[in-house]
Amino acid sequence: MAYTKKTQTPFIKMYIKGSYDNFDDFYDVNKKPIYENLFLLFEGFKNIKNKSLTLYVQAIIKGIEWDTEFKYHRDETILLTRDLIPYFESIEDYEKCHEIKLLHESLTNKKELAII
Repeated sequence: MAYTKKTQTPFIKMYIKGSYDNFDDFYDVNKKPIYENLFLLFEGFKNIKNKSLTLYVQAIIKGIEWDTEFKYHRDETILLTRDLIPYFESIEDYEKCHEIKLLHESLTNKKELAII
C-alpha cells in the first residue's frame, strides 16, 4: 500500500521490508532505524518553522500490511531524553547520545541535561 495523505505530508517515510510475527518482533528488530529517524525528525525542527512533523512507518506484521503516522510537536523534546538517549546508551553509541544532547539543547535552549 502506498502512502495516502492522512493528515499532512510526512517529514520522513520509512518502508520496512520483511515479515514479522508480531509487533514486538517488528519493533525489536527495527528500533534503531526508527529511533535514528526520530532523531532526524527532531533535527528537522531546527530548519523548519512547522510546529509538528510526521514520521510515516509502513511494514508487514503477521502477513498484514501495517502503516501508521507518528506526529510529533516541536515542544515534545522529552522524547529525546526519555527514550532516545537511554536506548543509544544501552547499545553504547555514545557519539549518538552526544548528538541527541546537543539537539535537545538547541531545541530547548537548555544546557542542563547530563548524560550519566
